Amino acid sequence: MTLKARNTRVYRTLNLFINKISKSEKGSASIEFSLLAIPLFIPLFIFMSQFSHASDAQDSLRTLARETARAFVTSKDDETAHFVANQILIKGADLLGYDTDSADRSIAMKITCGARPCIAPDNSILVELRMKSPNGIDIEVAAIEYVSPWA
Repeated sequence: MTLKARNTRVYRTLNLFINKISKSEKGSASIEFSLLAIPLFIPLFIFMSQFSHASDAQDSLRTLARETARAFVTSKDDETAHFVANQILIKGADLLGYDTDSADRSIAMKITCGARPCIAPDNSILVELRMKSPNGIDIEVAAIEYVSPWA
């Protein structure tokens, strides 16, 4: 067999193979699915990612509010309670990875007592925290604790 005949035979075999593949519909459903589904799934994944970040930030901030309220109600007097609550907020924010040095990411705390003095038997203490998340959403959480009736 000459070189020209061999090249012609290879060409014909290759041409038959390409025609068979191009006329076959095998695999076309998976290609169509990927062309349609990928553009639809990308926004869904972005939304789920943003939702999980916001939910995580709110959950960790709620934990910080509860810990601050617990520290407040276990203090011996109002002055100590406010100092301890501020320290818990600063240390807890640092441990949770919040950047409290920047003005736009700072955590604002508001403590509301049911009666004065705050540290009195059966008194309720409400700790509210507010922070702007990295994606610009305001996160507000609150925790309420009660001073022991034997305080």
